[in-house]
Amino acid sequence: MLTGCNQESAAEKKPDVFVPSLPTPPPRPPAYLGDTLELDRIGDSRVAVTVRDVINPATVPNGREPDKTYIAVELSIKNIGRLTITGDANNNVSVVGTDEQTYPSSLATVSNCTNFLYGQFVLAPQSATTGCVAFALPTGVSPTQVRYSPSSGISIDVGVWTL
Repeated sequence: MLTGCNQESAAEKKPDVFVPSLPTPPPRPPAYLGDTLELDRIGDSRVAVTVRDVINPATVPNGREPDKTYIAVELSIKNIGRLTITGDANNNVSVVGTDEQTYPSSLATVSNCTNFLYGQFVLAPQSATTGCVAFALPTGVSPTQVRYSPSSGISIDVGVWTL
């Protein structure tokens, strides 16, 4: 609405909003089971992640939810940076199902493999660890992708493995 001498009213003025542009992660070829992807974390650190296996179904000894199929993703994480890093694989890893939904870790314990230290890892430069992250998918849904989002998803880089 215009008031007096063709000026905008205070209600029509909108403040300028700064929208930062984030760098685009580098394009990479498709990755599959057994492939290693080098991913950027926050703080100028990097990891090399390998999805080694998908255990489907995985055995949950306690607390199994009805109408769920449990799977476990076994992966290796190597610190390829110069500083010691910490992380949580339970926050970093997700799976996409045949229903096109993304599933976070179920935090379940499976008897097929070990979940790092409850998801946590601490890696000195050039050291590596291997562990599993468990997921509860609805019965009838199978995993189609594994995604690794470094730094609990804060990093813009995401590794994707097609199963």
